[in-house]
Amino acid sequence: MNAVSPARSFAAQARFDTLVAEAFAGSQASRHARDRLIARLHRGAFDGLLLRRAEGFAAIPEALERRAALNAIDFAFEPLVLASLSVAQADAYFAGIEAVLRVGQAQGLDRPGPLWLDTAHHACVFSVLYRMAAFLKARRGIGDIVLLHQGLRPEPRLGIAVKVLGRVHGVRLHLLPLRGDWFGQLARRATPQTAIFSLSDMPREAFGAAPPRRALGRIALHAGAEARRVVETVSGSTIFARRLGATHLVLDYPARGTIRLRPHDGGPALCPVDDWVFWPVLVARGPASS
Repeated sequence: MNAVSPARSFAAQARFDTLVAEAFAGSQASRHARDRLIARLHRGAFDGLLLRRAEGFAAIPEALERRAALNAIDFAFEPLVLASLSVAQADAYFAGIEAVLRVGQAQGLDRPGPLWLDTAHHACVFSVLYRMAAFLKARRGIGDIVLLHQGLRPEPRLGIAVKVLGRVHGVRLHLLPLRGDWFGQLARRATPQTAIFSLSDMPREAFGAAPPRRALGRIALHAGAEARRVVETVSGSTIFARRLGATHLVLDYPARGTIRLRPHDGGPALCPVDDWVFWPVLVARGPASS
């Protein structure tokens, strides 16, 4: 898992999320930068880069398209807010979502061995991961969480989660970059009281014409009943979970206000498209107007 970064890591150059990242880069990172982005959004400056340009979502309401853009802006802005919080304030920040986010089904927790949880990058992903780690500690006594990430650019929210989960909930959160002998390190660390979080929703489109040679997963994106699209993602979770002897679960986010833990059955993960962080990758390329 990494912070939203400029397009050097991906195939597309003219994308809404890369423009947002550039707006928050360096000395420009401020609430004023956020306000300027939102003002430009409402003036229509980014209309050529928004969701209705993506295949399958031409008919979504304008309000939903604007919400997706605001989610992208706030996802990039959130680390700037968290950096100034104390442990108590950060815990309150993460816990604040608990009042509006319901854990629905939680199946598969009775299976033996470590847990491997696939999830997706969405607008509430850090709060969901934080609350799910606390949930697993309370429900099954899991005290070790391993979060797999690309390691290209450290995500500030992860350091804050490490600190707060340890001090408040007694959960040890380990950040394991996917490089070198990462699987060997994971295998040596994993016990029946370990849960591994894998964000397995990087779309194939992010890698251009030559995506990494890994097994494919799927994510089902929706914007109401009429606008749906299943996107192929690049993920080796099924293979790695099997090699580790882990129970393979999916942490679905089917709608705002609900998360669901279920056994992996080959079906796609669920996520509203306006909350999915990578929606700009699906939009046809083109220059932004000003």
